[in-house]
Amino acid sequence: MHISTERVDGTLTLGLAGRLDSTTSAVLADALALEGVGHLILDFGACPYVSSAGLRELLRAQKRMAASGGTILLTNVSREVQDVLDMTGFSKFIPSRRKVREISIEGLEFISAGVCGECYRLDQETIVKLYNEGIEPHVAEKEKAFAKAAFVAGIPTAISYDVVACGTRTGVVYEMLDATLFSAVIRADLTNIDQHARTLAQITQTVHETPADPAVFPDIKDHLRSYIDQMDFFLSPNEIALLHRKLAAIPDADTCVHFDLHTSNIMIRGGEPVIIDMGDLSRGHYLFDVGLLATIYGVPELEICEMATKIPAEAGVALWERFLHHYFADKPAEEYQLFESNKYFLASLRLIYTITFLPALRERFARTIKEVLLPKIAE
Repeated sequence: MHISTERVDGTLTLGLAGRLDSTTSAVLADALALEGVGHLILDFGACPYVSSAGLRELLRAQKRMAASGGTILLTNVSREVQDVLDMTGFSKFIPSRRKVREISIEGLEFISAGVCGECYRLDQETIVKLYNEGIEPHVAEKEKAFAKAAFVAGIPTAISYDVVACGTRTGVVYEMLDATLFSAVIRADLTNIDQHARTLAQITQTVHETPADPAVFPDIKDHLRSYIDQMDFFLSPNEIALLHRKLAAIPDADTCVHFDLHTSNIMIRGGEPVIIDMGDLSRGHYLFDVGLLATIYGVPELEICEMATKIPAEAGVALWERFLHHYFADKPAEEYQLFESNKYFLASLRLIYTITFLPALRERFARTIKEVLLPKIAE
């Protein structure tokens, strides 16, 4: 076995090449110089096999890291090695990330593109959602985990199969839906806006009636607090404090919130809606999703409706107004009033979130928040 070593600050990365067994585990033991190491990464990309002797060495490393308050992570783990970790119970206390399958998009049929990535048809049964350059690999891992949990919880969504890599980009493989994008359905039938709005309200309510497992889904307010703090490059401390006060005033909840739920993330299959793009699924109050819809359709001066959905802006406003009618029809009047009093704040949150991971939109959205939304939020 050959082991490469890279140390950056308090992180030690060891790349294992060869079998980790009784004849090579001592090589790993010698490489585990853990003094001053806060995070140990063992890269199994070129390690096809682990025996019981190798597992014992991993256990020693895990105990040493735990004793010093550090962490350990196994990366690029093959299916075979992961099976051993699962079978022996090691995966319960040593975290690992599976090795992703490499694909090429050369010759694949292009399906669609969004702000964060593109979709291609892999074969007759599957598609791949491929994130753009610069988006961290853990985003795809998170989306796959959330999509799987959402499907099991009963939210109508596509089956997610695997995380793949295409050069430096990562993506998620999904079942190929024999379905039509909801935005396309609406564009082809602008005379039935009320029915489309009713469908949008029904699928949104389905998400918001689904309990969110706290062991899987993060609290959306925790993330939003962090995103708001990152706006200090163009907002004053008083403006940031205002956003935090507005966020604190939104009630907590333990149900699902999608946080990117609009008509270009919904497919229509056999007349029934199916939600896609589950990477931002969280635990929180439904108003965060209603606010997202306001961002897309309900604040036309943001000029996002046509960019995100290709639905004409006027039709988007009509869709928004009828959506509000259907969604709040059975809710107490004070819940609608809570939304109205926080509409522009809630509409700002997706822009704030997007600034944190899409530098290309940073300047535009920062200016929109500062010049269009913040004056209304402060009223």
